[in-house]
Amino acid sequence: MGQLVTSTMHSSLKTADIVNVRITHKTAHVPLLEAVSFKDKANAYVEMRSLDGVRESVLIQTCNRIELYLVTEHGDRTAKSAVEYLENRASAHNAEACKAVEYSLNHDALNHLLRVASGLESMVIGEDQVINQIWNAYLEAEKAKAAGPVLNLLFNRAINIGRRVRRETGINRGAASVGSAAVELAETLLDDLNDKKILILGAGEIGTLVAKAMARRFLSPIFIANRTYERAFRLAEELGGKAVMFDKLGEVLVDADVVFCCTSAPHYLLTKQLVSSFVAARRNQNDLLVIDISNPRNVEETINELPDVKLYDIDDLTLIAENNKQERERTMWEAFRLVDRELEALEYAINADSVNEVISDVLSQVEENRRRELTKALSMMGELDERKRKVVSDLTSILMKKTFLPVIENFRRAAANNDLELVNAGIKIFDIK
Repeated sequence: MGQLVTSTMHSSLKTADIVNVRITHKTAHVPLLEAVSFKDKANAYVEMRSLDGVRESVLIQTCNRIELYLVTEHGDRTAKSAVEYLENRASAHNAEACKAVEYSLNHDALNHLLRVASGLESMVIGEDQVINQIWNAYLEAEKAKAAGPVLNLLFNRAINIGRRVRRETGINRGAASVGSAAVELAETLLDDLNDKKILILGAGEIGTLVAKAMARRFLSPIFIANRTYERAFRLAEELGGKAVMFDKLGEVLVDADVVFCCTSAPHYLLTKQLVSSFVAARRNQNDLLVIDISNPRNVEETINELPDVKLYDIDDLTLIAENNKQERERTMWEAFRLVDRELEALEYAINADSVNEVISDVLSQVEENRRRELTKALSMMGELDERKRKVVSDLTSILMKKTFLPVIENFRRAAANNDLELVNAGIKIFDIK
């Protein structure tokens, strides 16, 4: 895909590019993703707007990916600027970030987003949660007035294509979430969870996924804790578990076997000092297994230094994710083929829509002339009742629409096919200024 046609300057068309700059679980471990992540997304949009040539932007940030989607006038130049922007956020991890940050332009950027939306770029292939994460990211950009018509079309189509891929290929059947992968990891480490005491910290989206995955295979009650007790209570009630007040965690931790941390708290909930006090009072002879899939991490890494405590995080889900990928290999290829077909249609639609402002100006100019000439004609026709005046007005509107419908279609077709010469010729013919 070449540059997009856009119409911010009518007298001589500008061109624009779609840029994607990203750092994901494929190239970066959790500490690096944390270092690059944005704590203040509102400020992130202010900073992205200041990057070279950026006109629109969307930030996608999850537990295992940080991605910028930018519409810009300067393609490679903006991509380089955005790459440096992410690398510089890594601070002490800068050298590692320089190897981990990737970027795509135009065709490749669109293809990447469609694959992300389809679950093909996820750690757990086919996961459903990424659909909501992408859409919420777009809504945040819209609220920040950062997204415009190009990204509006792109993200709406990406969501629809992602849903279609799941519907037609079944790539999301079975265990298809970070939450279910975390439960599989616990099963792999402990062989059997049926006689184990499980605590889930967090009743949000990921915590709910863990709880539901656990409820499908686990007979004993699951303990669920959340900062907002009512939320923990509702989830526990739905799944036959038990809600725990956050200040009563110690009562469960003293004999818990597995703790899943899945909150969005910006600080550590389980520190070495806190966990050591529970370990000293533990009645359970088994190791305490802690699986932290929070973003940012909620468990202090140094708890691994405590006797009888084992800490795992998102990086440790790799083996589970790889097994999942092998099981879904056939449906993955079906999904790739569907994405490839939809990508061509998306490129055509984005290019066609890029001349909407030009078309709007042409029609506004023609409508202005129609109204002016209609007023003259009606005044020359003398006294006419309201019905006759409406008939004459409607006739001129119909003639205008029928005359200019082929013009509009030709503008869109020329833009879709990257025929800038024809689009510019149309602009000159209609003298749009």
